[in-house]
Amino acid sequence: MGIDEILLDMPAPDAVLSMSDLTSSEKTSQAGVSQAGTSQAGQATSQAPDSAIPETAAPETAGPETAGPVDNAVPHPALTPDLSASLAGISDLEGLRDALVALDGCALKHTASNLIFADGNPGARLMVIGDVPGRDEDRVGLPLVGSDGQLLDRMLASIGLSRADIYIVPLIPWRPPGNRTPTAEEMALLLPFLYRHVQLAAPEMILLLGGVTAKTMLPPGGGILKLRGRWHEIDYGDGTARPTLATLHPAYLTRSPAQKRLAFADLVALAGKLG
Repeated sequence: MGIDEILLDMPAPDAVLSMSDLTSSEKTSQAGVSQAGTSQAGQATSQAPDSAIPETAAPETAGPETAGPVDNAVPHPALTPDLSASLAGISDLEGLRDALVALDGCALKHTASNLIFADGNPGARLMVIGDVPGRDEDRVGLPLVGSDGQLLDRMLASIGLSRADIYIVPLIPWRPPGNRTPTAEEMALLLPFLYRHVQLAAPEMILLLGGVTAKTMLPPGGGILKLRGRWHEIDYGDGTARPTLATLHPAYLTRSPAQKRLAFADLVALAGKLG
């Protein structure tokens, strides 16, 4: 089966968010949140954030077509003493979800329809960190639904995986109102929860989807076309350096089908790492 058959062209959704407001000197970001469940992603009609800024294929040199050497780890986010103690006291994923439900000081939870915690198999070897939730993720309460989720499923199938073999979390647990860009303060509050999510799920390796997520979690290195295709050893705060690979988001592939070969190369590298 050829790459164009595997990564079937889908109707192009609206653009994903820009990273321009998502970075800060403290490397603040967003954390994954929603109810863990079985794969319902292909059943909803997905649209990326309406007001989002396109993640364009900028005039930059693309990264390697095969995964390159390992880069240095990114330090995990600094925690306040209170938050550090609170997160350290959470011993399982159910407790982490409960902590997000009870979280004060984040207005996003009051404007969103659903908490988006996770989907798939919490015990999977591979964790996939998605993007900021959009309208349909908010409606369904699961990450990566609709056409984006269907394309992700095809991508996984191309290397013999399904949602039962992976664990998917969003970058942050709630959809920002009007699909606006999350603030630096919101990301600073939520990123430690994402790191704790990684620690509790304890995957062997992590796949980052899209430029927003890659720029949040990886060392500075340009846009997604430069960041993809390179393995990084990332310490998510528990002293374990986990192999982490960025690739193109399914929504990006529907807008830029010529880049499917790069995504397929990343998938082949991922399959090789998984063995």
